[in-house]
Formats: sequence, C-alpha cells, structure tokens
Amino acid sequence: MIDRGFIKWQPFNSITPLKDTIKSIREKETWVKPTLFPEEIKVINDAIMEAYYAKNMINIVYYEENKIKKIKSFIKKINPSSKVIELGCGKKIYWKQIIHVDSYE
Repeated sequence: MIDRGFIKWQPFNSITPLKDTIKSIREKETWVKPTLFPEEIKVINDAIMEAYYAKNMINIVYYEENKIKKIKSFIKKINPSSKVIELGCGKKIYWKQIIHVDSYE
C-alpha cells in the first residue's frame, strides 16, 4: 500500500476561502445584551462571592463590545465601589457586563 501523506487532504484546500468568509461574518455579528431578572442577578452575585471566598475556578459569560464572550479564571479581587471584578488572568469585568456564571470546585 502506498502512503499518499498530505495529498489526500488537498481537495479540502478549496474550503479555506469559505472558512475565511464565515469568520468575517461572525466578526460582524452583533448581539443585544440580555435583560436579567432580579432573581438571576442574585444568583450570579451569590455564585461570584462563593467562588471568590472558596478560591474556585469560575466560568463567566459576559457582554462586551456587542458580543457575548466567555472566560474561565479565578477571581483575584472584587472592588465593590467601582463594581469591577479582577480575574487571575488580568481581565477586568464590570458587574453589569456579566450574564451567566458557573463555578467549579
């Protein structure tokens, strides 16, 4: 049997321009920030405080620059006066940007 190596993948190079087009479309997408109910805000606040004091890893879904983004990190510092959360990766997120939180033990 003859090994063709990378030759067998050559037909898929025609898909590359389509891949670039899809990427540019996704970059242009904008999202509307969802409105949270007071109960959801309380659950998010409780999960953040619990993860902060227990030093657990936290997965935060937040709204920034008309996009919904996700980040997984530890909470380094919480500043209640400016309502900013500093994460271990160096990212700062405002409380009003947060949409959803999952904490890991």
